[in-house]
Amino acid sequence: MTQPSVLITGARAPVALHWCRLFDAAGWSVVLADSLKAPLARFSRKKKSFEPLPSPREEPVAFARRIAEIVDAHHVGLILPTCEEVFHLAHAAQTSPNGHQWRDMLYAPSLDALITLHDKARFNAHVTEIAPAFAPAYYRLESADQVERVPGQDWVFKPCFSRFGTDTMVRPTADQRARITPSPDRPWIAQAYAKGEELCCSALVEQGRVLALQAYRPIVRLRRGTGTGAGVAFEAADEAAHRAIEPFVAAVARAMPGRGQLSFDFRSDASGQFKVLECNPRSTSGLHFFPVAQGLVEAVSSGQETRFRAPPKQLMGERLATALVGGLPALVRLHRLHSLSAWPDDALSLWSQARAFGELVRTARRHKCSLEAATTWDIRWDRPHP
Repeated sequence: MTQPSVLITGARAPVALHWCRLFDAAGWSVVLADSLKAPLARFSRKKKSFEPLPSPREEPVAFARRIAEIVDAHHVGLILPTCEEVFHLAHAAQTSPNGHQWRDMLYAPSLDALITLHDKARFNAHVTEIAPAFAPAYYRLESADQVERVPGQDWVFKPCFSRFGTDTMVRPTADQRARITPSPDRPWIAQAYAKGEELCCSALVEQGRVLALQAYRPIVRLRRGTGTGAGVAFEAADEAAHRAIEPFVAAVARAMPGRGQLSFDFRSDASGQFKVLECNPRSTSGLHFFPVAQGLVEAVSSGQETRFRAPPKQLMGERLATALVGGLPALVRLHRLHSLSAWPDDALSLWSQARAFGELVRTARRHKCSLEAATTWDIRWDRPHP
């Protein structure tokens, strides 16, 4: 019998490496693709091949054409995005001449649904309608005058299209507010500040059903002490945390046509009620907690539900990065840390990891941006419309 074939895009992401290994263990032929030359997952022994892509931001037509070529060459039956290339894939599936050939293979909802989830103010409005208890107060900002009219100080300001907490201002001063210059093409959101418990989750949904869910907490971030920035180490949440957010995730799933990966960030308010801050409609770190044979591949490939939950307090991360970024408080936890990249018969060499990291460093220098921004420079989606 011929092996089923999956195309996993965004091979730069550690979670793409995890997906690659899970699909290989489930008997799939894994094709990886990325517009970076040396993305992390490229060095996995569990892939069948790696296929280079044009940048979807800079060459959208060539990107769409290349996806069709890969699908045809490898007899792909499923396309699984992991990063913000999901927006470009959804756009190409709807608009490119050959998008109809692979549209139904794409594990993602429509572009309009993706933008509703990704645009922080549009998403906040959506939550107000479908799950009001989880919706924080907010203002959508498209001009400097609107920024000035936001009352009081207890607000968090951030661009509607952003990631990793970049440009986020928590309870900014008047001088800091004056530097915010939103526009209709680059809107911002002012969201009520919640200083309580932080919680994140990763979910798979299809046709109104939640197929997989894992809640977790970032315990070490790149920008230590700010409460923002990409996570480096994560702790699995307990069942009480899952029960608190399950009604919300179910409400979003019921309101979303199609299928896809959803990730949410929450903070609790003074009453203990979780408020959802934003949605990332892509793979995120909670999926690392799913081991082999716990139903994650089957959830994506055949719509089967998995009730797997990682043991509470289980830690995931990389020891070196956690120690360097987290400092002394993180060192006491290192003995409990499960490595994101370790895998039987698929250890990544330090040279391979250095090549992947070095490409991001060079990208950051070339574009004069942060390392976090460099990770999505060529694939990010910052438009409030197609």
